[in-house]
Amino acid sequence: MRQEELIKKLREPFGVNEIEWKIQVTTQDKSRGMAVAYMDARAVQKRLDEVVGPFNWKNIYSLWQDKSQICGISIFNEERNEWVTKFDGAENTDIEPIKGGLSDSFKRAASAWGIGRYLYALDGIWVEIEPKGKSFATKQSQYGKLEKEYNAIVSKIFGVGSKDKSGNASSNDPSGERQADPVKAKDELNAKNEKASSAVSGSESKNALNNKSCNESDNITNNETSNALISENHSFDYKVRSVKPSGKSSQVLELLSGDGRVTKAYIKNLDQSIKTGACLNGVRMERKKSEYGEYNLINAYQLAA
Repeated sequence: MRQEELIKKLREPFGVNEIEWKIQVTTQDKSRGMAVAYMDARAVQKRLDEVVGPFNWKNIYSLWQDKSQICGISIFNEERNEWVTKFDGAENTDIEPIKGGLSDSFKRAASAWGIGRYLYALDGIWVEIEPKGKSFATKQSQYGKLEKEYNAIVSKIFGVGSKDKSGNASSNDPSGERQADPVKAKDELNAKNEKASSAVSGSESKNALNNKSCNESDNITNNETSNALISENHSFDYKVRSVKPSGKSSQVLELLSGDGRVTKAYIKNLDQSIKTGACLNGVRMERKKSEYGEYNLINAYQLAA
């Protein structure tokens, strides 16, 4: 198999039955939460078996600083007649620490090969939740919604339909051949999530409006913000609505402006001082492009005292 074809097959989207969901953040009343998609380690193993063959890939692990695991996934390159390895790591988890760390580092190494990398570009989906142990889980009645949303997102990003639990083409795209504009799809998805976020966070938005030192930003829409940020001649004040890691050394923030609008933006470096509820003043961003569409990148900010 040629290298280009192999990479393309490794990067194909997963079927909805191969995707797991976890609740990232919740509303104040704990009735709704943002579900984010992630791939299961067994789905990665299956993808490698199907694309390169079970005898043409292998993985190795090593302990790093007593609390982290490093994983390397090697694939045999027939054209070069050698093994090619890509590494990544992850910290041990709170539940089943070592097992969790091994699994997470394996999936991160798989992402280095392009497997499931598109999942990092997917925004969360708001669903109804219920208590589960010390955390929360998606209600069973909401999985139909997640399946529909996931298939629609995959169709827009890749221009083809995903597969349902029976392995058939998604009902959202029966032909499996529809082409789409990934930039437009990303903007539509952001608009939908912003609308859902505003609907479940009225009290948080109201508090942000009363916080003058944090949110004295211009009264403009999120799309207008994106256009203004390209020139980097404008700076804005925001309240941090949520923080989560994005890849190995960056963060993605949901920023709430003074008029209650939510803007999603990335920071390349990890800043542990940025917490949910913090105020960022003089935020400057620019629009960047990737294979999955456009995004905001924060270039400068000040953490309010």
